[in-house]
Amino acid sequence: MQKVLIAADGTQKGLEMVSVLGRLLKEKKDVKVLLFHCVQQVSALLPEDLCMDVVDSCRLSYDSQERLGQAVLKASAARLSEAGFPEQNVELRLKIESVDPAGDIIAQADIEGIRTVAVGRRGRRQVEALLLGSVSAKVAQSAGDKVVWVVDPPVNDSMNVLIAMEGTPEARALSDYAAEFFAGSPGFSYSFIHVIPPLPPEFWDDGHILNDSEQEKRRARIEKWKADWTGGVERCMSQGRNIFAEHGADPQKVQTLILPTREGIARDLLTEIEAHKFRIVVMGRKSFREKKPFALGSHAAKILQNSKGVILCLVS
Repeated sequence: MQKVLIAADGTQKGLEMVSVLGRLLKEKKDVKVLLFHCVQQVSALLPEDLCMDVVDSCRLSYDSQERLGQAVLKASAARLSEAGFPEQNVELRLKIESVDPAGDIIAQADIEGIRTVAVGRRGRRQVEALLLGSVSAKVAQSAGDKVVWVVDPPVNDSMNVLIAMEGTPEARALSDYAAEFFAGSPGFSYSFIHVIPPLPPEFWDDGHILNDSEQEKRRARIEKWKADWTGGVERCMSQGRNIFAEHGADPQKVQTLILPTREGIARDLLTEIEAHKFRIVVMGRKSFREKKPFALGSHAAKILQNSKGVILCLVS
């Protein structure tokens, strides 16, 4: 039995997120949901200097926090039930006196032995995303070996799933995870998409005008690089198709697509997401594990910041 931790926050978008996931997972008989809510102190939500002289009045009592938290969990559980997810497969957990919701979410997943964590996105403030200010961004950045679903309701109502293959090392893990959760879902169509990266520096202009012989040698090297790269991706995609078929996906509904870079890998993927209204986007989060700053712009971070109306699954 698999478990998914859903971080419930009690906001309207948060409740919509729970409904979206309830509808997605309701047919998965081997999945349980852990609804987890962190109650933050009011004083923790404000700059310290604003509450310095009134800290007692800013604090909520333990009983008040518990009542508030239980109300959030009850409302979220009701949304799951209304979406058709079986009540007997739902568990509730509450964290009182939370000062770091993202850290508490990850810690709870560790305690429960849960690999998949789902969080909602309250807004899309660009500065907040760049500074890692949102809970969803912090969870994506710090989740270690976990898979993070970032849900941006309302999600696209298509039945299209994008598996974005960025490189060959993580392709098997990406296919295994995507197939495990989504391949058996009725009505879904699946697209393995890879955007070929720009030519590496070794093929750039080396500072002088090439003669005919040098140009021919460079063209041959570039064509070999493209053929080798494309061949590796095709093998990974073929393996992915087989994995999806083993998990019950209709082979006629699994397509593969290798695209040249146009505006950039992340921008080209965003264009595909928008054009085909993908509901679910599955991609690796290697750059998050390496803790690269969002401001420097990994592909996963750019998709996280700019995608709209999707369930973004970041696989470690």
